[in-house]
Amino acid sequence: MLLPPGGSAGKLNMAQRVFGNVDGFAPCDMLQVGLKHLAAAQSLVASDPSHFDSAGYLAHMGLELLLKAWLLEVAGKFDEIHNLRALYAVLTHKHEAPKLGINQVDILKKLDQFEKLGYPNPRRPFAIGKDDWTDINAMAIYFCRFMPQTIRSAME
Repeated sequence: MLLPPGGSAGKLNMAQRVFGNVDGFAPCDMLQVGLKHLAAAQSLVASDPSHFDSAGYLAHMGLELLLKAWLLEVAGKFDEIHNLRALYAVLTHKHEAPKLGINQVDILKKLDQFEKLGYPNPRRPFAIGKDDWTDINAMAIYFCRFMPQTIRSAME
């Protein structure tokens, strides 16, 4: 176990894992899987309200994979993080992706909450509904519009 300075086990000082092309990941494959996750999430939303939690979690994973495909294409690697805003921040700060508008930042902030749906807590419920699909779809379209053409061709 890695310990922080001072040797206390209270907080672990674990290095964040980085994945890349050398690990066998391909941007086009990640893009395709992300799009399939989003399509599956849309089917769940259309099927029954009891599936909304699963749809939200799957949609978050789909958007995350779109961003990681983009990062893999432009940087050859991505960090093992799941926060959509943090992933997009890497793209804007290091790889010249367009900055998000205030509304888009707010949407990503809300969508980042969907990651918590993988471990639902009935004492702290999180609201998700059909109306959220509009935001999910808008962000997927936005990401796909601005990612490099070299991986956008995988959508055709």
